[in-house]
Amino acid sequence: MKKQYFLSLTTGILFLFAGCGKNEDTTLDMAGMFSPNGPTIAERFAQSMQYNESVGEIHLNMGADNYTVYACSDSHITRKQHAHLDMFVNTYEAAPGPKLALHLGDLIDAQNNFPCADSVLHVGGRAIDDTLFIAVGNHDVYFKQWDIYRSYFKTSVYWFDTNNGDKKLDLFICLDTAEGTLGPDQMNWLKSLLAEKSREGYRRIIVFTHTHMWKLDGSQGHTSNMAIEETYELTTLLARYGVEFMWSGHQHSRQSVIFKGVNYLVLDACKDTETGLSYMTVDMGENAIFHYHEF
Repeated sequence: MKKQYFLSLTTGILFLFAGCGKNEDTTLDMAGMFSPNGPTIAERFAQSMQYNESVGEIHLNMGADNYTVYACSDSHITRKQHAHLDMFVNTYEAAPGPKLALHLGDLIDAQNNFPCADSVLHVGGRAIDDTLFIAVGNHDVYFKQWDIYRSYFKTSVYWFDTNNGDKKLDLFICLDTAEGTLGPDQMNWLKSLLAEKSREGYRRIIVFTHTHMWKLDGSQGHTSNMAIEETYELTTLLARYGVEFMWSGHQHSRQSVIFKGVNYLVLDACKDTETGLSYMTVDMGENAIFHYHEF
């Protein structure tokens, strides 16, 4: 249900200056913190399913049993601040061997950073069947930006898998948690997908998304994680169908929680203005081996 939110006079005045000028960045997200102010998760899910059906299933032949996953999160790029994302993308693109990459959301920082941030050009316009996959974050849909996000990345809920010829390897499922909820339609889709795919003999199942599951600090305030009832339902579902990992971001600090046999791993941010951060690579063999690389 859509609701109208009334902002204070100060916030309203600040919002008027939240544009992408020729010589300035836009970093204001005060209004967006309290309401995405755009299409709901139900609408985003329906549009994502429509796009997915139009392009068909994505099966990546890695040409080997072993390959590397590159993953980062929370780049929060502006027109001027995108060096860490540049490093991540350039390192990934230059790396040898079979590989794929994930960005776990909050690609941009605020309103209008999609069209004016230079780093978007590295990943903007890529089809979902490329090997750099994006999860949507809360900052990516603030201020009615979903339509802009869709113009770049087409969908926010999807799955793909990897193989070595006829041999299935790993299943990757991307969820839209930009509002801190899956919503009933996405939850039902996930239940059906896991029930079907868990019988197909994958080596492992990985879920990746933006909002993390466990609030171990207060860094993100009221947007930290999903409602307890939904967390209970989702964690029960992932454990039931043998999901090995859930990878997310949002918190801007690394953590790992193992619950009911599922490893919930939160990545660092890769935002230029924060220090001591890293991106992750994973050697995807019979055993997943994790490495962290500082910016």
